[in-house]
This record gives sequence, C-alpha cells and structure tokens, in this order.
Amino acid sequence: MIASWMLYTLAVGGLLTIAAFALDRALTARGRATRAVWAVAIALSVLIPAVGTIPGELLARSNGRQVPFTITVAAPQAIVITGASSSRAAIVNSALIALWVGASALLLLRLVRATRSLRRLRREWRAGEVDGVHVQLSADVGPAVVGLGPMQVVLPEWILSLDTPHRALVLRHEQEHCAARDPYMLFGSAVAVVLMPWNPALWMQSERLRLAIEMDCDARVLRAHPTPERYGLLMLTIAQRRSIARPLFAPMLSEPTSHLERRIVAMRASKHRFTRLSTYAATGFSAAILVLAGLLRCAEPVATPVARASDSAIARKAQRRGDRGPAMVSSNQTYFEFQVERQVLPMPGNPWPRYPDLLRKANIQGDVLAQFVVDTLGRPMMDSFKVLKSSHDLFTAAVKNALPNMRFHAAEVGGKAVKQLVQMPFQFSLSKD
Repeated sequence: MIASWMLYTLAVGGLLTIAAFALDRALTARGRATRAVWAVAIALSVLIPAVGTIPGELLARSNGRQVPFTITVAAPQAIVITGASSSRAAIVNSALIALWVGASALLLLRLVRATRSLRRLRREWRAGEVDGVHVQLSADVGPAVVGLGPMQVVLPEWILSLDTPHRALVLRHEQEHCAARDPYMLFGSAVAVVLMPWNPALWMQSERLRLAIEMDCDARVLRAHPTPERYGLLMLTIAQRRSIARPLFAPMLSEPTSHLERRIVAMRASKHRFTRLSTYAATGFSAAILVLAGLLRCAEPVATPVARASDSAIARKAQRRGDRGPAMVSSNQTYFEFQVERQVLPMPGNPWPRYPDLLRKANIQGDVLAQFVVDTLGRPMMDSFKVLKSSHDLFTAAVKNALPNMRFHAAEVGGKAVKQLVQMPFQFSLSKD
C-alpha cells in the first residue's frame, strides 16, 4: 500500500535530517563547509526509498548468470481479501496518489512560471561592467546569480553608488556562487521537493541547504576580505533595499531575516568551539543514523497466515513431493530441487485480487489455492498457473486477473535469482476484522 511506503519514506527522511543536523554542527564548529551535507541528505531522502522499490527485473538483471529452476514450494500464506478492506485500501491508495500528483503538479507549475518570469525579467536588464566584471543591471533585483545555462550576476543599479570596497564584497560573493555552481544545487533541491511534496524532511533539508550555501559563501568571501563588520553591515543594507520577490534558484547575498541573523552570528562566532573528540562523536552519531536509515525497510504487504487444515495438508504434500526430486509442472518443463536461501516474497504495493461484486452482495466467502512459478525477474509465469482448489469460479477469475500485475522478490540460490514454484492461498472474507 502506498501509505506504508510514504511512512517509510518519512522515517528515512527524518533520520537523514537528524544525521545532517549533527554533521552540520560538527563541521560548522570546525569552520568547514556544510552545503554538501544537506545536498547529500536531500539526494538520499529520495534515492533510498526509490531504490527500496526498484522493480525485481532490474535487480535480477544485475545478478549476472542465473540458476534455471527450483522445485521448492513456498509455504502457503493466505492472501486475505475482504469485501470492505480491499475497497477501503483502494480508495486510500487512489486518494493518496491523487493528492501526490496534484501537489507535484502545482509545484511543477510554480517552477515553470518562475522560469518564465525570470526569462521576462532578464529581457529588461541591461548588460554592464562593474569593476571589470560583466554583470546584468536591474532596477531592483539582486544582488544574485541567476540562470542555469549561462549563469549571470545581476545587480540592482543602486549598488553602483556603493564605494569600491563594498562593491568588491558584493561582486566576490556572487562570483563565489558562480564558481561553486550553487544555482544547480538549489534547482536540484527544488526538483526533489516537486517529486515528494508531502515529505516535510525534504522541505526542511531544502531550506537548510539554502542557508548552508550562503554561509559557506560568506566564509569564502571573508577569507579573501577579512572584514566581518563591513560585510555584516553590507548584508543589512542590502536586506533593507532588496525587492520583495526574489528569483527562484538564485543564491543571493541577502536572505530572509532568520537566515541573515544566523549568517551574521556565524561570522562572529569563534571556530573550533567543539573539541576534536566532540567533532568525532558528532560524526560517528551521524554515521550511525545513516546506517539505521539504510537498514530500514518498507513494510511488506505480506499475507496474513491462515491456519487451515486443508491448505496445510496440500502444502505438506507438495513439499514432500519436492523433497523427492524433480517434478513436472507442465508437459514440457521440468524443475529441479535446490536449497533456496531466500523464498519468494510479494513486493510492496501489489494489486491484490478484487473481491467479486456478485459474491460480495450475495455474502459468499471462499478461497483459492493457486500454484504458479515466479521467474527470476519476480514475475508470475502465467503459463504455469494452476488452480489446486477453488470455492467459486469468480474467485478463480479474480486471482487470475490480478496475478499478471503482481510482482515478487525472486527466490535466490547461491546469491543468484532463480525461478520458484509457489503455492499461494487467497482467502476471500467478508469479515471486518
């Protein structure tokens, strides 16, 4: 179910944010750059949940040579399909996906509008040269770096009235942004938020990335021009005169008031406040949190085991048959016995069979015991599909219709993906439990 994956994603993002905060503090205390910390946190917050749901075919292809077949029959665990819960789950899934797509579409529209707006603004600017640096001069936008193709420094015309040392600070700040290609980082964080707009960790990480970019840039400027008092006053002056709307993805010398305060405090703060041991401890804590985030797994929508004498008897018979050696699934395909290291498991978000409306209205319950082969790509082989037991043809049809769209983690032998013959009970129940 999509909700369980989203909760898993939120947990991973939260852990990565905690790790990034700890590492940020340790690096800041040692006078080191921190923007890479937040950029990596954003990337991992998207990639770790995505990698956890890579289709089985991609995983199988990376395994190289594959063992052909296995006769091991997976222990039966019934897939319970209830008349009420299946419809509720479908409604919740559909609602979450609709909200996700809607929010992403709105943010994407915002990106497109911001890009077009910036393009219109750039037509109004005039090219100029300030102290030997080619810039764009605007009425009230900037100082900032805009654009991803060619990056350009844009300055408001009133900057020209500043004295030479102050103009040197402004130009050095924007040139540092260009050299570090900071607009690309800001654009990447914006894309991550568009992909997962419901993830508050990404919003927080994106905001912290913007702050880290500016603080790192401040540190580089102050190394070249060690005048923190003048630099701080310059930031306050620009903050008072900057335009209300700032260009999207444009790193600016002036930022929101909360950021400005932190940047000024950081310039005056004494470095090396942490001992070396404290820094190592913070780094170790961050590493432990990262490992924990990597070990988290999304809840598998595995079936609820149903203890039924008839199913257990069939399973034991099938297992005994498999233990004796080769067995025939069809007239032209033989499967052989191997010691399976990992059994076939359903992947998250599988579309389970739909409870037949006619039988639900008639208050009819039942079950289906299906046998099929899961190939090395985690897909059911429908030519091997066989019904060992069924209470009603409509239940059989529901299972057969859903099975081609289901995906599984393939069985493994010796670290290689193998085909596995499985028997999977599907129980159709009208119980509300």
